Amino acid sequence: GDKTLSQKKTSTTDLGISSFVYRASRPFNMRKLMALLKTWPVPIKEELDLDLLKEAWEGGYEIEGQNEEASPFTGVLRSKGFCWFAPTKWSGPNNDVYRHDTAMYWSHAGKHFGISAAGKWWSTISKDQMAQFFLNDMKEYERILREDFVSEEFGDRRQEIVFIGVGLNEDDITVALN
Repeated sequence: GDKTLSQKKTSTTDLGISSFVYRASRPFNMRKLMALLKTWPVPIKEELDLDLLKEAWEGGYEIEGQNEEASPFTGVLRSKGFCWFAPTKWSGPNNDVYRHDTAMYWSHAGKHFGISAAGKWWSTISKDQMAQFFLNDMKEYERILREDFVSEEFGDRRQEIVFIGVGLNEDDITVALN
């Protein structure tokens, strides 16, 4: 007979959906990351087919008649967080040192992917200057220093991106991003 809504499998575990947070304390190389993102398998359907996604994850996928090897990103449904880019040129004309100081917001859902400026990292100002922003919430200031500052040298600059999807292989995704 018909199953009621409460009897249908709807939990993320039943659907095979899992998540993990990718963390790294060194910047992305912009050229390498862009090359990697060009290989990211982008869904072409408007609806989510978990069985088809699992099949692609296990055996690769096809784009325009060419069989592609399985990508560690095939099962990724959503990813978001903050990322950090190394400058491609530190000094002289056309330098892009601003990349080092700018926190970037990574946002991906289905076919949509974007990386945009989210502001400056806290460590671009002194801790005394930073504390002035938290005069009414020193607990948050202390939490940021404790949890977000990953090194003395680079402060809160870091990669921190959550990946949500089906059949995720944390090790393969981490290797690809590193």
